[in-house]
Amino acid sequence: MREYYMNTERQGEAVAAAVRIFGEHGSFIRSMIRLRVCDVSRREDVFQELFLRLVDRPVSSDVRNIRGYLYRMIVHDAVDVVREQENEYHHLKKYAERNRISIYNHASRNAISEEAQEKASAFTCLIRQLRRREAQVMTLRYRDNYSIPEIAAEMGIDRRSVSRYLTSGLRELRRLLAVE
Repeated sequence: MREYYMNTERQGEAVAAAVRIFGEHGSFIRSMIRLRVCDVSRREDVFQELFLRLVDRPVSSDVRNIRGYLYRMIVHDAVDVVREQENEYHHLKKYAERNRISIYNHASRNAISEEAQEKASAFTCLIRQLRRREAQVMTLRYRDNYSIPEIAAEMGIDRRSVSRYLTSGLRELRRLLAVE
């Protein structure tokens, strides 16, 4: 019986430590999850899983960079989410083939390096949260490497408008990522 109370006490301490970490770094955690997990429906799951993992295995006292530690945990969770999605897609594809249903086939993910794919995914996830014109300007500028005059010519707008869209888009991205 005494062992049960000691374990309950340790669990209480672990929960308190996780609550403290989320209190101190909550906005950072949410920003990184928003950046790494594009599927909006799964973000809250990743957030809760991270909390439960911190309760189950509290952060060691020798960890010096708590944000770096949290970042790695979030990246690993995001990779797990992508794997789950790919598994679901694989099962859906098998089901469709078995029942002769046509589904849209995506290009092979092996064709692109993992790092480039990760960056492209993060960029797409962030851009989706901007207004249409801002997203279009940001895509042409940072993904397609257009200059401001080229963007203006492509979109049929003034250079100053392009600059305003870039400024407002970057401001919104900073707000979304909680970068100050």
